Amino acid sequence: MFLTGSCLLFAAGSGLAQTAPGEQPPPSTSNAKQLQSVVVTGTRASNRTVAESLSPIDVLSAADLQSSGNTDLASALGRLLPSLDFPRPAINDGNDALRPATLRGLSPDQVLVLVDGKRYHTSSLVNYNPSVGRGSAPVDLNSIPLAAIDHIEVLRDGAAAQYGSDAIAGVINIVLKHGGKGGQITASGGVMDKGDGAQNGVEASLGVPLGKDGSLGWWRIALNYQSAMKTNRAEYGLQDPASNGGVEYQRYGDPGVKTYQALTNFDFVLASNVDLYGYINMSRRHVDSNGYYRTAGSNRNVPAIYPDGYLPHIVNDTNDMSAVLGIKGITDGGWHWDVSGNYGINRLNFNVRNSLNVALYNTLGYTPTEFHVGRFRTTQSVFNLDVSKEVEGWLPNPLNIAFGAEYRRDGYDIYPGDPSSYYGDPAGAFPTGSQVYPGLTPQVSGDFSRHSKAAYLDLETDLSSKLSVGVAGRYENYSDAGSTRSGKLSARYQFTDTFALRATASNGFRAPSLAQQNYESVVSIIQNQQLVQVGTYRTSSPEAMALGSKQLTPEKSSNYSIGAVWQPTNDFSAVLDLYQIRIWHQILYSDQIDLIDNPALLAYFNSVVPNTQVSAAQYFANAATTRTRGADLVGNYRMDLGDYGGLRLNIGANYNHTKVLSVIAPPSQLTDHVPGIQLFGRSSQGILTSATPRTKYMLGGDWLYQGFDLHANLTRYGAIERLGDTPAGDQSFSARWLLDMSLNYKLQNWSFTVGGDNITNQYPTRVTPNNAYDYYNGEIPYSPLSPFGFNGRYWYAKVTYRW
Repeated sequence: MFLTGSCLLFAAGSGLAQTAPGEQPPPSTSNAKQLQSVVVTGTRASNRTVAESLSPIDVLSAADLQSSGNTDLASALGRLLPSLDFPRPAINDGNDALRPATLRGLSPDQVLVLVDGKRYHTSSLVNYNPSVGRGSAPVDLNSIPLAAIDHIEVLRDGAAAQYGSDAIAGVINIVLKHGGKGGQITASGGVMDKGDGAQNGVEASLGVPLGKDGSLGWWRIALNYQSAMKTNRAEYGLQDPASNGGVEYQRYGDPGVKTYQALTNFDFVLASNVDLYGYINMSRRHVDSNGYYRTAGSNRNVPAIYPDGYLPHIVNDTNDMSAVLGIKGITDGGWHWDVSGNYGINRLNFNVRNSLNVALYNTLGYTPTEFHVGRFRTTQSVFNLDVSKEVEGWLPNPLNIAFGAEYRRDGYDIYPGDPSSYYGDPAGAFPTGSQVYPGLTPQVSGDFSRHSKAAYLDLETDLSSKLSVGVAGRYENYSDAGSTRSGKLSARYQFTDTFALRATASNGFRAPSLAQQNYESVVSIIQNQQLVQVGTYRTSSPEAMALGSKQLTPEKSSNYSIGAVWQPTNDFSAVLDLYQIRIWHQILYSDQIDLIDNPALLAYFNSVVPNTQVSAAQYFANAATTRTRGADLVGNYRMDLGDYGGLRLNIGANYNHTKVLSVIAPPSQLTDHVPGIQLFGRSSQGILTSATPRTKYMLGGDWLYQGFDLHANLTRYGAIERLGDTPAGDQSFSARWLLDMSLNYKLQNWSFTVGGDNITNQYPTRVTPNNAYDYYNGEIPYSPLSPFGFNGRYWYAKVTYRW
């Protein structure tokens, strides 16, 4: 049904491989092909094209990324790739600042991100909320400015044997602009249809040649400033109807965000066939989000301070920096070599304002209303040696040999907040710590690190004019997770000039992140329409061990895919890929282990951890075995309309289904006190299996006439479902069609764009009272699981000058 529906919808496409705004499509010629872009991801051969690739690859140009009103990378990718989703949850604490993206419905940290082929570091925050990407600490894609990007290659295939840990679902390689010529500056602005969420920004890039006519290389710089105001889709807006104070009431929507970014990269000629290269990327985002409203009579309020109640704010400053410095060259014997060092750091500061500490007030008679509650930091240092050469002689065609080694050191740090942010009265009579996010205590703070060593070998050749094969192997050893071996076999057979089949088989792994091993905090979340304190404890802590935690071990995976490439004419192409991914020992966030409603378990827990004030506890575990099956379809068609310009149509579709094959049995520390308790139950499994659309169709097209480009992109997000602890708590959210349109006019070096995203003004299905995870006293109308958010229609305009 999926394939039939996709073919019936093939009137337009996803926006993949679009023409730049204002440009005519390339003319049809006898040797022109749509799939001839040379790629560097998933292969170490220097001349593979998209059509010749042994694995499925999407290539997105800078024009593609600028084809909507989005000014951040992850949102743009979500609108362009059927297999990638980027939901927009709200009231998700730090995850309002660092949102996760998923590929093929898998966890965000099962996707490896590269920048110019070099491993990019992950973020420092764990997603502890019951939303997509729960339990992950993935890369912050939005730390990279769009203005610096030339194109993006997305490998939709397991690649642990080629690139190492994390590449289970695939690889996103962000290729920066190179060269000393050209530049542009773009000013943009927009507003939501409801009048909030105003955005404005300026981004620019510039290339500078080094030496006469660039004989010594080049240098580039890209800058970005963006400001986005808050949105609010809470049921009662900003005013509490029960209050005459006019105080800010419940808010549910996008946070206020200010973004500052700069990226510079260079290539300097040191000698004949020897270059010094590198980049430095710096990003800072100031994010103002909020928690849930505390009513005037709540035990989480002090009426003397907030007589009408209050809405606490979470203020996150996320600072991101990465740098690469390397030397590369070619020996007289034709060996390509590359030696590089890579450093990345992400810091997330947590502050809260419009808050208070009830325990501090009732003990000492005062409390601040603003707190610094702590900081998370992750670091990554990588050293690489890569060598490759095409060797001729004993095979029909040259054999591309690539091998190399890698040393990596990862660090993860937790810093405590101000003492007033985590103070609790000794008797435990009042809620502890600053409201909305209690401060991190010195007891949970720490400095954690590990290192790993790896070596790989990658071979690739054309055994004949029709058959291409590749084999890769990798050995990796972690100081905290042991050693692992992974391999990959790939083949492609060209049956005719227009039709080819390709297939891959690989195994992979993902080492537990330091964040998953060591993250610890206490937060407030919704449970059965009540705010409850939930503690997350590192697996080595007394609290977690009392509940049966064990040391985390690496995830193991297998990945199989088969695909068909069909290009009957120069103007039409279609690619279909089927895949299966199985993951053993998947690292997942446990259920909330209820303490308050289980007196025997609470008494036992208090015997280990006296005077606990949490209502529930969680930790990470190798909890399940899962299987994901799916299909990707991408098609492109272009037409020369003569005097009426040109037409380019595209289609993209993804079907994806994840099934939980088995879960671990709960430990005796739990079952001895609560018979029948589960560690990873129905609702948690539903986040893996039902919270991401099973189908996603993307239809788009560009009509280019003289200086005009009329662009349209229609996306269907399939239905999703929130599973409850029992079937009575389930809720389905219907599929939605969203239409994005824009009109661009190019006049010499200028281009002018006006457009709208979600012109159909679609909102997700409203939450119902039986939905215990999303419904909150009728005040929160939409689920954070929505794959497209819940802001409605957005209008925007852009002006660009190029030279």
